[in-house]
Amino acid sequence: MMTELVREIIEKKRSSVIVMENGEKFWMTRSQLHEREPIAEGQELDTDELRQWLLPRQYPMALNDAVALLAQRAQSSGEIAQKLRRRLYMEDTIEMVLYKLEKERLLDDESFAREWAASRARSQVGRSRIRQELRMKGIKPETVEIALEEMDEEESDDAAAALAKKLLKRYEREPDERKAMQKLLAAMARRGYGYEESREAVEKALEEQE
Repeated sequence: MMTELVREIIEKKRSSVIVMENGEKFWMTRSQLHEREPIAEGQELDTDELRQWLLPRQYPMALNDAVALLAQRAQSSGEIAQKLRRRLYMEDTIEMVLYKLEKERLLDDESFAREWAASRARSQVGRSRIRQELRMKGIKPETVEIALEEMDEEESDDAAAALAKKLLKRYEREPDERKAMQKLLAAMARRGYGYEESREAVEKALEEQE
């Protein structure tokens, strides 16, 4: 039995948040709050019992929210979890939702990572930045590396060369050729291309120009 003092009860138009003395927050609808015995600030609550009571009530709402998010665009499990946390759903609730979505194949981090990597490569973004973006979305490092390995190399090279060609045109009026190349490579680095990738892309762009 884990008891904590209720520090504050925040009541909004349709929802309530119970803030415990240890900082833990429990979100519920106002009608759910009134289902239970009255809860008051300063009262001791069994938080384990509260979690068990709240889980089946939060789950359908969290699942609906997650499905609505996926209807907007494909997302990783990490993104969905992060957005549900912002809405103050409990970790147990979030785990149940992710399990359900993965079981129904509505969430698939491997497929998401492959599609994201391919799309970003076509948009003239290099491997380094793609890797960073996927990790920020909560994709496991090993899944990220698999997605990068499975990228279409020819398509990625063509996109990099197209970017290099555009940058060559941008810096063609720079009187100092060495300085122009430094600027070009720096611009490609900002897009996530490594030195070797950038150099090869420039060579390919120059060949096409000739």
